[in-house]
Amino acid sequence: MKITANMVTVARIVLMPIPGYLLYQGIPELYVALVAIILLGITDWVDGRMARRDGPTVLGGLLDPIADKIFIAVCFIPFAERVLPGTEMIVFPVWLLIPMFCRDFLVTSLRTSLSLRDAPMRTSMLAKFKTAIQMTAVGYVLAIVIGALHSPDSLIPFYVFASAAAVPILYILYQLTIGPRKPGLRSGTMAGLMSAFAAINFFGGTTWSIGILVYSVTALTVFSGFSYLVDTWSALKGKPGGVREAGRFILEGILVPTAFLLPIGMYDTQGMSTLIILAITLELATGGLANLLASRKIQLRFKWMVIKSALEVLLAGGAFVVGHLEMVPSFPAGEILLSLATMVAVVNALISFVRHRSVYLGAI
Repeated sequence: MKITANMVTVARIVLMPIPGYLLYQGIPELYVALVAIILLGITDWVDGRMARRDGPTVLGGLLDPIADKIFIAVCFIPFAERVLPGTEMIVFPVWLLIPMFCRDFLVTSLRTSLSLRDAPMRTSMLAKFKTAIQMTAVGYVLAIVIGALHSPDSLIPFYVFASAAAVPILYILYQLTIGPRKPGLRSGTMAGLMSAFAAINFFGGTTWSIGILVYSVTALTVFSGFSYLVDTWSALKGKPGGVREAGRFILEGILVPTAFLLPIGMYDTQGMSTLIILAITLELATGGLANLLASRKIQLRFKWMVIKSALEVLLAGGAFVVGHLEMVPSFPAGEILLSLATMVAVVNALISFVRHRSVYLGAI
């Protein structure tokens, strides 16, 4: 049986919970998580090469971006609940995660609106590199955490960074000397970034390197979505329904991810983090489906999407308020509210994917 790009993508999605679980464990499991993350990152490159070789498919166009977003959610959210060893510093603070995920939610919503209006949609060079930079950052952050768990002066992160930098550098040298073609911009960019982070870690140490890394990834992610905002403003300015669309962007692109992410680390009850990760990934998956449908001029029901998003904001936001104010401590009100918000995301995803299955499965 021939292995296709879609099979590799599905395998990546199915295996994603493994590093998600391991990232909450100790040193031995974190080493396994680092290997798993590297392998999953490689599969992203592999299925991309296979898709270009065999030709794109409708299902692949849906699954690949969803897999990338799930990877980021599963791998980054656990860092918001881990303290960097030897410090009182959260590895990836929630207030940095929120703008990073809001960017993805907002761009997904903007892309749907632009596709439905046949409006031009630019993708900046930075946006094209965004996922690769984020995936690389996950491995780097994890390497720093592992090194800090061993010793504040551990050189493990530097060895990981230097080894990672050596791969694109050797590839560039190969292409410049005996390779069939010149190295691309992505290879040069990744070689430069990896080398820079290796130098920062060697000279700046753990605290400086983790701080620069998480701030840089957040800033690059947010800035990479700027072109979409400009194009959407041009497409909606003065047009009928523009105000309604703007309200939906705020609700779906900003309030929903913020409401789900705020309760991170607030509840000790086992499974709360899993609910947050599940809700975020399902919302991103549904947004990816909306993008695909919009390219075929099919729009998800506007009123239902607004009601669904409002319910999620009220329920998940309520879980944050209850936990923050320590209301009714003897009753799991916050856990119940967060569970209900996640259930709304689950039901919405099931309905959306089942109702429109003919669109993405018809070409199989």
